[in-house]
Parts: sequence; structure tokens; C-alpha cells
Amino acid sequence: MRTPMFRLLPYLLAFAAAPAVSQVVVVPLDPVEPSEVEPGPDSAESAEGEVIELEPFDLETLEPLPPGSVVGDEVITTEEDIVAVGTGARLRGLDKLASTVEEFDLGTGDTVGLGWLQITLGECRYPVENPAGDAYAWLVIREEAGEAPIFEGWMVASSPGLNALDHARFDVWVTACTTE
Repeated sequence: MRTPMFRLLPYLLAFAAAPAVSQVVVVPLDPVEPSEVEPGPDSAESAEGEVIELEPFDLETLEPLPPGSVVGDEVITTEEDIVAVGTGARLRGLDKLASTVEEFDLGTGDTVGLGWLQITLGECRYPVENPAGDAYAWLVIREEAGEAPIFEGWMVASSPGLNALDHARFDVWVTACTTE
């Protein structure tokens, strides 16, 4: 029985590379005396031995930083959206292999199929001030054969890549909440 050449290829490559690997030699560097090292322009010790004087400051004028902050951090104040719970969600699914896009309207607690995936909507929330502007949907996605979910979490319509389904064939994302 003849063995196909592609099965022998890894062994041939390993055999050919063995002499090259055995020729690698590690040579340690020679030690350097401290007198041979010149200080750089940013080092504490300059070539002229210049002394930098610091201005005195009053400890009582200093304000403590908030816990967990670091000097130089930019402080950003954000406000949370006031959200309402929708009656369902509009989802979009992409079959990457067939190049087809399907749109689904799901009610809370409903399940829909996309290929061999089962998508269940737990809840959909939307900003009260701008219902069409964003949607937050809690989804549980399972393969038909498996009991454990392959995705369970919130998907955000305005940031579909933030918490996305990682599947080889299908993409699923939320587009809006339904309110009626």
C-alpha cells in the first residue's frame, strides 16, 4: 500500500529542519562596567550634574483623588438611560454560507429558529426618550442538538459587536424593541 505524499510531508519537513535547529548557539553578552555607561538626557543624573529644585507646596491645599483613580486619568461623567420594557424585539439573522438575511419579530419568552439555532428572547428594553434609537435584548441562543446555550446575554442594537454571537455560520443581532 502506498502512502500519499501529503501524509509524509510533516515528517520530511521535521527531518530537514533538525540540522538547522541543532546549529543554534546561545552566546552570553559581556558584562558592562558602570563607568562605561553614559547617562541619557532623560536620566536623573545629567552629564553636567545639574540639580533640579522643586517648589514647596502646602499639603492642606491638596485634594484626595477618588478611590480607584490614577493621576492623569480623564474623568468622564455619564448618565444612564431611563429604559422601559418592550413587549418583544425585532432581530436579524445572517446565514453566512447561504448569504441570506432573515428578520424576526419575537415576543418576550418566544423562540424562533434560524437554521439549527434556537433563539429565545428573555426581555427587550429601550430608552424612554428615544424608543427607536436603541434596544437592549436579553437573548439565549442554543443549537438544536445541545442543551447548553452557545450565547446568553444582552445584545445592544447600537453596538452589535459589543456582545455578539460567535458562531461559524450564523450572525444574530437585535435591531429594535417592539412596544405593541
